[in-house]
Amino acid sequence: MRMIFCQKMHKQFSLLWLKFTLLIFCGSFALSANAQTNVQGRVFDESGKPVQAASVTVKGTTRGTTTTENGAFSIAASPKDVLVISYVGFANQEIKVGNQTNITVSLAPSTSQFEEVIVIGYGTQKHTSVTGAISTVNSKTLNEIPVVSVQQALQGRVPGLQVVNNGSPGTEPLVRIRGISSITYASNPLYVVDGFPTGDLSTIDTRDIESVDVLKDASAAAIYGSRASSGVIMITTKKGKKDGQLHINLNSYYGVNKITDRLSLLNPEQFDQYASAYRGSLVPRRLPPYVTQAIYQGAAHTYGNNVTDWQDAYFKTGNMTQTNLNLSGGNDKSRFYASGSFLNQTGTTPGVAYRRYNFRINSEHNISKMFTFGENLYIANGKQNYDNNETGTRSNLVNVIKMMPYMPVYDPTTSDGYRGVNSVLDGGDPTNPLEDALVKNPGTRTTLKVLGTAYIEVNFTKWLKFRSTFGVDYANGLDYRFSPIFNDSGTVAGSSAIQATITNNRYISTVQLYTQQLTFDKNFGDHHVNATAIYEYQGQVTRQELASGNQASNNLKTLNNATNISAQTLYGENNLISLVGRINYDFKGKYLLSGAIRRDGLSVWAPGKKYQTFPSGSVGWRLDRENFMKGVEKVSELKLRAGYGITGLNGTILGNTPWLVSVNANSAYYPFDNSLNSGPASSIPGLGNPDLSWETTKQFNIGMDLGLLNNAVTLTVEYYQRKTDNLILAVPLSPSMGYLNSTVISNVGAMQNTGVELQAGYNDRKGAFTWNALANISFIRNRVNALADGVPNIEAGSDVDLTEGYNVTNTAVGQPVQSFYGWVVEGIFQSADEVSKHAFQTAATSPGDIKFKDINGDGKIDNNDRTFLGTFIPKFSYSLNLGANYKNFGLTVFMGGVQGNKIYNALRTTTEGMVRFFSAGTAVLNAWSPSNTNTTVPRAISSDPNQNARPSTRFLEDGSYFRLKNISLSYNVPDASLQSITKGVVKNFTIYISAQNLLTITKYSGFDPEVGNRAPGSSSLTNGIDYAVYPQPKGYQVGINVNF
Repeated sequence: MRMIFCQKMHKQFSLLWLKFTLLIFCGSFALSANAQTNVQGRVFDESGKPVQAASVTVKGTTRGTTTTENGAFSIAASPKDVLVISYVGFANQEIKVGNQTNITVSLAPSTSQFEEVIVIGYGTQKHTSVTGAISTVNSKTLNEIPVVSVQQALQGRVPGLQVVNNGSPGTEPLVRIRGISSITYASNPLYVVDGFPTGDLSTIDTRDIESVDVLKDASAAAIYGSRASSGVIMITTKKGKKDGQLHINLNSYYGVNKITDRLSLLNPEQFDQYASAYRGSLVPRRLPPYVTQAIYQGAAHTYGNNVTDWQDAYFKTGNMTQTNLNLSGGNDKSRFYASGSFLNQTGTTPGVAYRRYNFRINSEHNISKMFTFGENLYIANGKQNYDNNETGTRSNLVNVIKMMPYMPVYDPTTSDGYRGVNSVLDGGDPTNPLEDALVKNPGTRTTLKVLGTAYIEVNFTKWLKFRSTFGVDYANGLDYRFSPIFNDSGTVAGSSAIQATITNNRYISTVQLYTQQLTFDKNFGDHHVNATAIYEYQGQVTRQELASGNQASNNLKTLNNATNISAQTLYGENNLISLVGRINYDFKGKYLLSGAIRRDGLSVWAPGKKYQTFPSGSVGWRLDRENFMKGVEKVSELKLRAGYGITGLNGTILGNTPWLVSVNANSAYYPFDNSLNSGPASSIPGLGNPDLSWETTKQFNIGMDLGLLNNAVTLTVEYYQRKTDNLILAVPLSPSMGYLNSTVISNVGAMQNTGVELQAGYNDRKGAFTWNALANISFIRNRVNALADGVPNIEAGSDVDLTEGYNVTNTAVGQPVQSFYGWVVEGIFQSADEVSKHAFQTAATSPGDIKFKDINGDGKIDNNDRTFLGTFIPKFSYSLNLGANYKNFGLTVFMGGVQGNKIYNALRTTTEGMVRFFSAGTAVLNAWSPSNTNTTVPRAISSDPNQNARPSTRFLEDGSYFRLKNISLSYNVPDASLQSITKGVVKNFTIYISAQNLLTITKYSGFDPEVGNRAPGSSSLTNGIDYAVYPQPKGYQVGINVNF
């Protein structure tokens, strides 16, 4: 009742508040004009090299700008004003404007500290004062690689942050901060955009982002309490500069993507050789009279001479283009940033693409000395064309391997223009992968997203301010699929359809955010105190409309008058109410203390379990400020820090009522008066759990920040330990209880992640040639400490086609989560005598079959001989980013990889497993035979009676790889030439070329060693199993960046 009352109050107050703020916004949006003159200048370092991104501000005001790549700046100022010029590693300079209209500034090196400001959640803090584990990525770094999403741009940029690409264009990658945080649920971090917790970042343009701050440890992330167990990624978008000028920027590029790697697959002659070995004869289609028949009526090719390279037919050249145009400006009264952008990416496989339109406007207005109003509004429309069979058991990529190499792709005599197989004549039942992608399984997901916040800030004094924020996050998604009537002349399942099928699923989500924040910030002599108190409400309403049906014509693509209609409407609501407090204290800038506490109340839990407290604390010591360090001039920064905190798993991922008993309404009938159907009945399929609560993680972190030679050399080291003691797992129920659901979820599991992170950087700013380097490396170990009583392990990953129905992973106490599990291969039996002397495998085991190790020594090979084989979690991951500039040329090189992880290559079950007869890889030609005994490929025999393709070390491979992720070369048109050519209209013109994934070094034999999860929306415990992933292509781009 209390929460419902709060919701009503919030809705009424929010409506009034929104009307008030919109009134202010409409009345104050225009920029106020100033009487100052325009002062221009350039900033150089001690060697005469232009300084880019130096800060130029008018002292005592909020007006400011930054220098361009050639060190130039322009700012509105009066003769009485004083300009303050500052840059990292250099002493600040103050220059009185006077009658000067063009100023040249030379900065001298300084031993001052690195004063970068980072976002910490509900505020900002100087880097030197931060006591938590936070990493920052700036806009320039984010946009070095042309990618769709923010997450992809972060890959390899932050130690401890793992990003794994996981599908076709528009599909979000897997993102983990410091390892797996849950066994049952996905480990996605919380994303906060301009203070608004949200999701689905695929619609955000990275060129609108000013910076990304990754909150990795609990002392930093616990400010978001019950949603921060997997870490927090803070995204801050751009705002206008207060320099009195209008800035226009255009960034545009075009590129192509290609899959160049190929598996070695059978050609028609090799296919015949394999068929003879496996079947004992050729398939009928390759024998008279069929072998001389035309592949279709009127064709010049026959089944005897037609050759189809299904990989070349399936993979194609994709393209990607993006254009972003933005305008920004401001003065000491108002500032704004507005942008519009367009992105279009076509995939490297048939039917997949992603298109996006973006619009953003951010503004801030100083209404008076006391009141400030601001807003951030973002609208995007995304359209993803996807392959509905991409994550299926027989994905299109699997069928690329299985399809017979003599079969044609196209057949103009069929209704859909494609050709299917005949299971009798062709010996198997694969389906045409291009037909599957373009005719049978194409889908379209369209998403409209509106994310907006508006705020009023009241400055009571210089040290006390209040901010009231209201925001809305609206997402409207439509998933539409149309599968037509067709017939491809094949005989296998999926070769024809006599009815068209329409699927029309709509998802609508509306989230409201209401935040009240009071901030106190004051110095008391050598003591500095910053305190924040917050009340926040966030509520979500979801609606789903799921419908499907059939039509008798391909011209009818809606559900109007359709048959076999199935329709379902779902409604959901959840609410989160929070109280937050935080205090930061420092003494003389060298002794640092931070503490925070968050009290969350979430509606999805049972009464009595809705509220929980999430505390955190951290300390820091800046040794470089101590007297005993004053003589050590080479050390410009040295800080030790430690933190501890408790965070929770976002409870809404369990649903809106996970603790309740479910009811199947009208699922049965009561038998009255000898009639079995006399009355409708409902049933309870399982038990609820009113004690269910958050998964909570306790995390300890210690770190060191070191800067040498004015921070030309930097080093950050972190050690952390994360423990979760109440993981939510399915606990088995006794069959005698009679429930259909045999488990109930409970907080019973425990797991820990331990790791070390290092980041080192170097920045050479002197001379005509400058260069910089940034390297990071992360080590992590995972261990499961407890499961539910009666649950010794959790197995997953079975697939009828790709694992012979056996599970591939096992989560057990004492092992890393989701470890690979199976049999150990000892070799291949060479004789019947060797078979008889070994532990019994199957009655059909013969020479040429794989010999599996008898782990328990009981004389027989069964499930008890399976063992832990390795983990998908790398021992360490690493990256290196290099940059160099010489005069007007710039070069960046980005590389990285992982080491020590395993991949279960389930795709090899298709290429060389020989479980059933299809086309395959050329490895089958090296199958064991009495005349070919020196091989690792077992004998070719129908149905695999020894189960040689069962999960084992045979298909477990080293997943380590090194990849040259990006290389980019740019040229900045000289300032003098540019001013002459454009008459001062264009301030900066840069042209660049770049390339991605040019080189990958790996022992992995599959398409791509970057293997994710076939079911990324949940923790399906199948990470690192290659069921046929969408490979990462090589990419090449050319682009321009123009400032007006």
